[in-house]
Amino acid sequence: MNSSSTRAPRTRRAAIVTTAIEHQKSKTGSGRPLPVAAYLLVLIMGLPILWLGWAAIGAALGGDNGLAANMLPTALRETAVLMLWVGAITGVLGLLSAWLVTHFDFPGRRVLEWALILPLAVPTYLAAYCYVEFLDFTGPVQQLVRFLTGATTLQDYWFPTIKSPSGAAFVLSMVLYPYVYAACRTFFLMQSASIDSAARTLGASGWRTFFTVTLPLSRPAIVVGVTLAMMEVVNDLGAVQYFGVNSLTAVIYTTWINRSNFGGAAQLAVTIVLVIALLIFAEQRARRNRVYATHRDSTVPPAHLKLSTGLGWLATAFCTALLLAGFGLPFAELTWLASRSITPETLAMTAAAAVTTLELALAGALVAVGIGLLAAKLSAPRASRSAKSAVRLAALGYAIPGTVLALGLLQPLGQADLWINRLTMALAEWRPGLILTGSVAALLYVYAIRFLALSHSTLDAAMRKRGDTMLDAGRVLGVKGFALLWRVDLPTLSPALLAAGTLVFVEIVKELPATLLLRPLGVETLATLVYARANVSLFAEASLPALGIVVVGLIPVLLSTHFSQRQS
Repeated sequence: MNSSSTRAPRTRRAAIVTTAIEHQKSKTGSGRPLPVAAYLLVLIMGLPILWLGWAAIGAALGGDNGLAANMLPTALRETAVLMLWVGAITGVLGLLSAWLVTHFDFPGRRVLEWALILPLAVPTYLAAYCYVEFLDFTGPVQQLVRFLTGATTLQDYWFPTIKSPSGAAFVLSMVLYPYVYAACRTFFLMQSASIDSAARTLGASGWRTFFTVTLPLSRPAIVVGVTLAMMEVVNDLGAVQYFGVNSLTAVIYTTWINRSNFGGAAQLAVTIVLVIALLIFAEQRARRNRVYATHRDSTVPPAHLKLSTGLGWLATAFCTALLLAGFGLPFAELTWLASRSITPETLAMTAAAAVTTLELALAGALVAVGIGLLAAKLSAPRASRSAKSAVRLAALGYAIPGTVLALGLLQPLGQADLWINRLTMALAEWRPGLILTGSVAALLYVYAIRFLALSHSTLDAAMRKRGDTMLDAGRVLGVKGFALLWRVDLPTLSPALLAAGTLVFVEIVKELPATLLLRPLGVETLATLVYARANVSLFAEASLPALGIVVVGLIPVLLSTHFSQRQS
């Protein structure tokens, strides 16, 4: 009797709480999201692009478009050629390597399957510096050629020039093919083995199965990976400048810095934004075509066919060569140069730059994760469609080159500094100076725009997986506002917050263009230090900080590989 009497009130209380939660859900889903905050986020994050568009139109209406018109054809041509070559090479290499490790068994496959992603830890500009050091006239390869042939000058023998558009396409492809490899590998692992088995049952050979079944089905994954690689080409500054390629990003930099022509640089920057918009459109079209994919049947896991001895070692050699070209050579070159150039001066220089980089990366990660959490809350499942669309627009900064974002922030922040100084002079006859453009505030702003997509996507996925039940229960119990954030959101999202902060931290450590253009005087990060030394042919002195960038870049690569292996 006592047991049944206590059970009944508990049942009634549970019913009451459930009813209250359902009522709370109906309230939150009835149009209570904050689209105004979402639109404000779009305005803040999109300020550089809006300002550049306004400046480009103003320059065109004022007749100041001669420089951009003269330089645009060359920049577009060289950028398009580089993008096409990198897209073709990364597409072929990434697809073949992913096909081999997911469909066949050969010596070293288990190690190569996760190791082939390692080149993503090497920034493109570091790969460029390392390859030039290795293959240039003073490098070990040409020294060996001269030793074997007895030659003394370049006129005595022929050797391909690494500082050229073809050299840029090769080096960029070696470190960007993992974009295609990762997309295709994930796609293949999600496919049912019954597809290949059916083709082989009908008498198709391995290569025929590849061309008639595997290649058509993997087209969306290939397009996604190639699009990401091309976007990295458009974003690159250090590598293309070092190889002498007049890409859009490099021309923007020279137009702004060397010619002080902001209007012409703005017009070129708007052109880059249009190019990236086309790439994003192509990538979204590829994702929409993924309806042709067949999800894996859990009872038929992907099979690994045993290759013959000769073909097995050939597959091992191919994958190993990719790994060595994309990661092994740059890492070995940096390690060798760093071991030879360690002096008290280089250690002190590296330590000072490392401390500055650490401070900037931590501050930038906190800002980006905080804004990413706000964006994830605004785009929650119950939010309106307009709010979700606005947040997606605000997160597009990751696709925009850092050079373009820096260019678009310089003038509005400078104007804001002018207004602040006029206001303080009128109120207190005091000039605070360059508060925004003369401090790290501009850097933190551009980091937030550039890496909002990383933090938002990570936190948004975690919030959708967690659901809103705990939040609804907290609201029913009277917990709202900041207390709800502190007592429910942050504890339940702590793993995702840490993951998002780590990703943003590593990206800031590797970031070069935005940091190079917006840093205050006297601020030197690891990336800007390497860039400055390499451009005056003193890359060996900066090999130690460059090695530190690569080591830090390994963190998210290894973590993502670990988690993908657990899930596959």
